[in-house]
Amino acid sequence: MAEFVGEDLTQHGVKFLRGWIPTSVEKIADGSPPRLRVKAKQTDGNEEWEEEFNTIVFAIGRDPCTRDLKLENGGVQLNEKYCTFHPLFLPIT
Repeated sequence: MAEFVGEDLTQHGVKFLRGWIPTSVEKIADGSPPRLRVKAKQTDGNEEWEEEFNTIVFAIGRDPCTRDLKLENGGVQLNEKYCTFHPLFLPIT
């Protein structure tokens, strides 16, 4: 699902940076939205990169914090990763 969404967003002009760690985000101009300079470093090397944007989104993978909520007591079924698989609540994993 994440790949499908990523491909669609790329076709609409969204730029994804995989394999890079942001090292700084600097506001360089006011506005709505403001101009932002993002600097990053490769995860498997020493190459550095920077570019300006008006919008940035950070996405990280993480486990859901549902294990101790006892959702099963309310009839919510969870998979082995403690994500629901109910059709109304489909996570992007």
